[in-house]
Amino acid sequence: MSQGRKTFSGQFYLLSIIGTALFFTVSSLPNGFVWLYFITPLPVIYYITVLGFDRGLKIIAYAALIAGVVTLATGEAETLISAFSLVPTGAALAISIKRRDPVFRSGLKAFVALVLTWIMLGVAVSAVHHKNMYTGMLQNIDAGLVNAFDAYSKAPDFPAKSKPELRAVFTRMRHMVPKVFPGALMISAIFTIWLNMLLVNHLLRKSQIQAWEEFQFWRLPDFLVWLLIVAILLLFWSGSFLPVLGINIVLALSALYFFQGLAVVTSLFGRWSIPRPIKFLIFFVIAIQAYGIILLAILGVADTWISFRKPKIKQPG
Repeated sequence: MSQGRKTFSGQFYLLSIIGTALFFTVSSLPNGFVWLYFITPLPVIYYITVLGFDRGLKIIAYAALIAGVVTLATGEAETLISAFSLVPTGAALAISIKRRDPVFRSGLKAFVALVLTWIMLGVAVSAVHHKNMYTGMLQNIDAGLVNAFDAYSKAPDFPAKSKPELRAVFTRMRHMVPKVFPGALMISAIFTIWLNMLLVNHLLRKSQIQAWEEFQFWRLPDFLVWLLIVAILLLFWSGSFLPVLGINIVLALSALYFFQGLAVVTSLFGRWSIPRPIKFLIFFVIAIQAYGIILLAILGVADTWISFRKPKIKQPG
């Protein structure tokens, strides 16, 4: 790789700063652009990898300053700060690319960076507002469930005899949400990191920079399956802490194995020369069907023992 060695014009830097500032600003707007939050690390990874750490970080810093001024004027600065919590994750992935880290090690470093940043952000926000941010999020979710129950139960066409059953369902949900919320946060972090690694891998390939191998060959370390087995066993343990710990580990690892299953399917589609429209249709059906997601996770686990793709290559980390 030759990151940071190419010569770029002043116009390139100016357009990069303006474009990145616009991206940061739009991602903080509440009207339909929330999904951009998940790819906030993308310009961070790209510019640090292509230009080098110092020059790439300067572009991000100038863009962040411009976006900060704009969002302060529009009253969306708090959302922008939340998006900036993903910047260290982008830097961690860029450093992993420079060090030629394998996929799993790169993702693990990014995951640690993201979790630590979220913790620091949560402590800072809690100190400013004098209220625990984590508890506040749970309270907001609980209030949303209560409002949803009221809306459903008071609907004109809702049968009164079904109200006790509906109440029982929402009561179980309110009881379970605090237990599985850490796992949900981990899934969000895993999805964010996976998406940015996938996108930047494609972008850098256009710049003749090799980040990681193609997605269809991404593979998790074999030892993770034993962690999954232990976590499943914890679900049957007596007490309250260990089963909760087990379910959250299972949720996080299921997300990882879902993506491995998706990589297996992508590889098989390429081997069988499946037309692109059929691929999109199959992926769409998988995305909207819970059973499809579960089956892909199971396929990802099975790939640990049965190599559906190219022969395994022993990789560090």
